Amino acid sequence: MKILLLTVRADYGGGPQHIDLLINNLSDGFDIFIACPNDEPYYYAWQNNKKVKGIHELIHRKFSLKKLFSLNSFIKKNQITILHSHGKGAGIYSRLLKIINPKLKIIHSLHGFNVQQYGKVKKKIYITIEKFLSLFTYQFINVSFGEQNLCLNNKIFKPNKSKVIHNGIHKLIRLKDAKQKLNLQDKIVISTISRFDLPKNMFMAYTIAKMFKDYNNIIFLWIGDGPDKELLERKAKEEKLNIYFTGFTKDIPFYLSATDIYLSTSLWEGLPIALIEAQSLGIPIVATDVVGNNEVTINNLTGFLFKDENEAFRQILKLINDNELYNQFSSNSIKYFEENFEIIKMVQKIEEIYKMLWNKTNEKSANSRLV
Repeated sequence: MKILLLTVRADYGGGPQHIDLLINNLSDGFDIFIACPNDEPYYYAWQNNKKVKGIHELIHRKFSLKKLFSLNSFIKKNQITILHSHGKGAGIYSRLLKIINPKLKIIHSLHGFNVQQYGKVKKKIYITIEKFLSLFTYQFINVSFGEQNLCLNNKIFKPNKSKVIHNGIHKLIRLKDAKQKLNLQDKIVISTISRFDLPKNMFMAYTIAKMFKDYNNIIFLWIGDGPDKELLERKAKEEKLNIYFTGFTKDIPFYLSATDIYLSTSLWEGLPIALIEAQSLGIPIVATDVVGNNEVTINNLTGFLFKDENEAFRQILKLINDNELYNQFSSNSIKYFEENFEIIKMVQKIEEIYKMLWNKTNEKSANSRLV
């Protein structure tokens, strides 16, 4: 069974990480091919992964007509019939490939249906394009019910064309000496994993950190990079805020092991893997009440959801000052993770779609030979 996984990102981030987890946990019997940009760290990881039978290079987050046709040649050469695209840019490629190669069966995972940043005209154009492309999509995968509802409300597809499959991960193991190695054993650590761009809204996180400026026992640990990082790091130094910037790192379990509270200020999400990672360690989450966040963080059960900075400030203080509540949220978080976000559940559901499409393709092929 030959599956092509298509993405226009292979850098650090939840989308590429999701694909990496899928590649490494699919059952035997799948020949996996990849189309992606030459980004660190995942392009090289996939290039050297024994499960990957072939890789075709694309341009990072940029459409190319030349790449479209070379990718079609790659698909025909390797006799691929099932294509699973991930994210908005990859979805443009996959559905256009269906038009020029009708035998392809297209599965598309949106990883976030985001129109909040668009004005009226741009939003209308984007939704019209998505509606058109849905005609060439056999199956949509939504990573959250909130994402699915947004798509249905905008009439992107009919209900029978979509399945909700939550992102899944392996449960992280807490490293007991992480705080000591960071010399933070006497601190309350509030962590955020971020791309430092508009959707992650790190200027709100900065405002929240500034509200804790006089709390010497609290430090904010910011993990990641992006266009807003340099400005925020400079401001934090000038205003002497307790923010520690790590940059991009592969040591997410290490930093999360030193974390007491996880903070997310995202304006929108698909289903954030970083929150799921934190939850697997029993870390209470304080997060904006937006699609994706509110399907991982259950308000007053595994953490708190907030609307503004002042509410987030009060919620963080409540978790710090109420040990019984903190321990209750921590215990609930681990249980909720195990019930909803274990990777085996995600992989099994995706495999069912692959196998169903494979069987349909073979039945059609057999019938055509009989005719």
